[in-house]
Amino acid sequence: MTTQTLISVPVIVLPEEGSTGSDPVSISGTAVPNATVEVAASGALVLSVSVDPSGRWQGQAKLAKGVHQINARQQFNGSTSVWSPVRTFTVD
Repeated sequence: MTTQTLISVPVIVLPEEGSTGSDPVSISGTAVPNATVEVAASGALVLSVSVDPSGRWQGQAKLAKGVHQINARQQFNGSTSVWSPVRTFTVD
């Protein structure tokens, strides 16, 4: 019998919900230290970054002008979290 360890969902801190910004978009948050975070925009992977030992991650994604919805998941020790809640923002 194999036991799968569940890991928490990563938290997206930036961009803030409902905010407006420019391209490239800075995306950051918190997650399990030393995990890998993947960020998707409308279902397409736009960023994959390593989480630092303090549990913080950050990166930039090139996104077209308009309204975007992103979410994130993390992978650690062979386990993958579910996707985080959607974060909506605008690129101008």
